[in-house]
Amino acid sequence: MPDADTLFREALPLADKIAGGYANIPGMTADDVRAVAHAALHRAALAFDPARGAFAAYAARAIRNALNSLHQKEAQHARQVGPEADLALAAFTTTGSTAPSQRLPDEFQDVLSQVRSQESRRVLEHLLASLPARTRQILALVAEGHSYAEIGERLNVSKQAVHKAAAAALNSLREQLATQGFGGLDSKGFLQTATD
Repeated sequence: MPDADTLFREALPLADKIAGGYANIPGMTADDVRAVAHAALHRAALAFDPARGAFAAYAARAIRNALNSLHQKEAQHARQVGPEADLALAAFTTTGSTAPSQRLPDEFQDVLSQVRSQESRRVLEHLLASLPARTRQILALVAEGHSYAEIGERLNVSKQAVHKAAAAALNSLREQLATQGFGGLDSKGFLQTATD
């Protein structure tokens, strides 16, 4: 098994790629985000146990968890001390009757969900783009709610052929997601790490 330094060096491109998806963390530069990703990768390399599976999946989870925590902390900090808080306080004290949250929308509300949605969409679009056009067409029709029989009729193939193609594509997508540290979709349609 490679030592921690080798694991760290080999996975740096992965850390940089994941950090690139977190470019909108309030008050953080791209270099700051990359530094947090590198620190999380280093901790993962030191703590890695080969019995846990592939290092890339383990490291990806650790990096995403660290960046999600950072994003949550910074978004909360921005809500508490940002200029929006000063404006809301001023609006509240001048009117005296309406709560600040009712007068000024919180632009940072649900930022973590937005980030998770963007990352999920980006990862899934990339994986879907790697599938053959015919398979993408079948999956799109399944997503629209068409039955295998309807899809088969539309594409002039049997419903069994549609089922077989869809099942193989979904299994392939699940395997590719697992190698990137994802365990599937949660109830909101966001990709979840294998430990969620």
